Amino acid sequence: MLPPMKWWSIACLSVFVWAFLVEAWAEERWWAFEPPVEAKVPVSNQRSPVDAFLKRRLDENGLTFSEESDRLTLLRRLFLVVLGVPPEAGDIEAMVNARGPLSEIWPQWVDRALGDPRWGERLGQHWLDVIRWAETVGFETNAPRPNAWRYRDWVIDSLNEDMPYDVFLQRQLVGDQWADDAALGFLVAGPANLPGQIGRDVEAMRQARQDELDEVVRTVSQAFLGLTIGCARCHDHKFDPISARDYYSLQAVFAGLRYGDRRLRGPENDRMQAAVPAAEARLTQLEAERERLRNELNLLPSLASPQTEEFDPRKVSAIRMVINATTNGQAASLYELEAWTAESEPRNVALASAGAVATASSFALENQTRHPDCLNDGSVDLRQAFPWRAGKGGEAWVQIVFAESALVDRIVWHEGFSMPADYAVEVKMSGRDHWQEVAHSRRRFPHASDTRSEKAMMLDGVAETSLAQIVRQLAEIRSMRGRLHGLRAGPQVYAAGFVADPGPTFLLNRGDPMQRREEVPPGVPVVLGALDGSLAASEESARRTALAHHLTDPRHPLVARVLVNRVWQQIFGTGLVDTPSDFGKMGSKPSHPELLDWLALEFVRHEWSLKWLYREILVSHAFRQSDRPDNEALAIDANARLLWRFPPRRIEAEALRDSLLALSGQLNRHAGGVGFDFFRQRGGLSDYHPHEMFDPDGWRRMVYARKIRMQAVPIFGGFDCPDAGQMTPKRTRSITPLQALSLMNSPFVHRQADFFATRLQRESGGSVSDQVRQAIRLAFSRDATDEELERLVTLTETHGLAVLYRVLVNTSEFLMIP
Repeated sequence: MLPPMKWWSIACLSVFVWAFLVEAWAEERWWAFEPPVEAKVPVSNQRSPVDAFLKRRLDENGLTFSEESDRLTLLRRLFLVVLGVPPEAGDIEAMVNARGPLSEIWPQWVDRALGDPRWGERLGQHWLDVIRWAETVGFETNAPRPNAWRYRDWVIDSLNEDMPYDVFLQRQLVGDQWADDAALGFLVAGPANLPGQIGRDVEAMRQARQDELDEVVRTVSQAFLGLTIGCARCHDHKFDPISARDYYSLQAVFAGLRYGDRRLRGPENDRMQAAVPAAEARLTQLEAERERLRNELNLLPSLASPQTEEFDPRKVSAIRMVINATTNGQAASLYELEAWTAESEPRNVALASAGAVATASSFALENQTRHPDCLNDGSVDLRQAFPWRAGKGGEAWVQIVFAESALVDRIVWHEGFSMPADYAVEVKMSGRDHWQEVAHSRRRFPHASDTRSEKAMMLDGVAETSLAQIVRQLAEIRSMRGRLHGLRAGPQVYAAGFVADPGPTFLLNRGDPMQRREEVPPGVPVVLGALDGSLAASEESARRTALAHHLTDPRHPLVARVLVNRVWQQIFGTGLVDTPSDFGKMGSKPSHPELLDWLALEFVRHEWSLKWLYREILVSHAFRQSDRPDNEALAIDANARLLWRFPPRRIEAEALRDSLLALSGQLNRHAGGVGFDFFRQRGGLSDYHPHEMFDPDGWRRMVYARKIRMQAVPIFGGFDCPDAGQMTPKRTRSITPLQALSLMNSPFVHRQADFFATRLQRESGGSVSDQVRQAIRLAFSRDATDEELERLVTLTETHGLAVLYRVLVNTSEFLMIP
């Protein structure tokens, strides 16, 4: 055994050697940070440039392409890869009857598939995986985002229109400048805390803001750049040449971003705005009728929010509101208390930003950091703020002491969870110690505990016919106000909003929002270039525009490569770089670097067309070749990374559900709009109870299901369907007993099996052998063999057509892309 000093010497030497290697590694220029290199297509007998590059690697490893697949196998492969569903009976018949060699007719089938709107749904699902888009906020509350679905539809429509990828990228960063608001859903696809979950102390608010912006930085950097820039939030990246300063420079680009709903401009908004004047006129008419009736019946005016109390101008140093009772008997609650000066340009001197300090008799501890300072923080947007609330019912008070005395003539208050009804407004005159009442309301409202006769006393003497008229009038007014509010707001989409003045961004020591260092300007990682140095003082949108132009520069080393790699992965199951969102040093090097660069450069030359890129790969022999294994080739390249055969793989969860519905004849092709529900609720804290039965709306493609973050989808969640908790650029592929049990015994499959039986009886008549032949053709896109026909006819005669469906969908042939 070596003495302790020897061990110590060996340990020190090992650390030194490791440090030397890491430093040398860091100094080496990584391939992904160099622009793509123009590569000549290898001289080959292959008709496709893609095949020529692949063949050279095959030759180097003593491998060859496999023979071409038969027509029907190739048709099924095309439909499952490109559209995510198997071919229909008419497609199969058309391929069987097509004349001419496959090499001539195949490009037509490729064009047909790429022109099908199901292509956008298929590719769109992958993009939503990459950015972990969902329709709930995540975290503890997991509250719904009711208008997030418009971004999903925008992605699908944009892909089907073959929007150039550079435009697709730009609009997701600066869609507000194109009046393409739905595209901005990209920036807020990730989880974020609701305002009510964020404490009111400075540290909690800064931390929450940093978490929000971190989600944006990670989304942009991983989706477009294939880099883990988020790893530099607390320190310089351990492996890639990305510093913490780089991280905060990129964060500064989005410093003006806010999460929430925004107006969706377009034809629907124009129609709604055109309807506003008529709705306003109708509301005015209804309110006039209400006032006439109120005067006739000698009733008190209705309360409104915000409420204003005016009084003679007084020079005061503080204001106080004493609340004795509320309209609903609950604890007093206010969003904001304002004090306005009697000046030509009135000022709200009660704001905390003006130095005023709020206090209260008590406050509720529903949020442990909820303090009365929310009374004067200037936040009255119910979606972004939360109110002060007294700790208990009964008398309560709030007061605000000004930074200096001011001439005040009115206060304004915004109701919270309950509206003050019996209250007094008091002021403290400058230089005096006592409070002076300047306004009050002595209305009394019955509490829930009041008897029916006491409530009736409030409307004593009002005839029943008048009461009915009041109820009808108020209901119509409420309805019209709601309609008018909706019309004025226009259609909404959950997407990024922006403030004009983002404020400075600081380098944070160890990522701590309370340890600010120097200010950093907007920018990108230095290793990728630079943005305009004057951006810090420019308009907020100029920052995002500069980033968009930087990313879509044809000379950019990453953007085109990353996208090409994602498409290659979608087609062959594994990318040329098998770490699709990490092109850094902890990721993999490309299996075919020259092919990756050639495709990236050609992709840009062909105007960033995704359909061109798909077509270029789909017409290759590499895609058309057989998937049959070969023992000698398997020993050299077991995973077929060199593509000596087409790599077979299992279809994803969405394609599986869609295929089950297509086979039963129940797939609803309705596209777009509000999604259907897998669960009985659409978000929140409670347990999620899945639906076991669906109506036809629930038989739409799975991409149109409402996506609940961090909640596995029933049945199909077991097939590696991501839950949007993390970005999923590449899905896992597991094989478990639960998968087979779900496909055999779940209520969903049983019901589709019954539909399938009815379909076969309708389309194939009463002959069991004809029904089995049709079942095989629909399920496997080919004709049945004699052995299959004999066995399955016996099975069907014994157990019925529904059991035949359950057997077929549990086979590898149904579940695999051949």
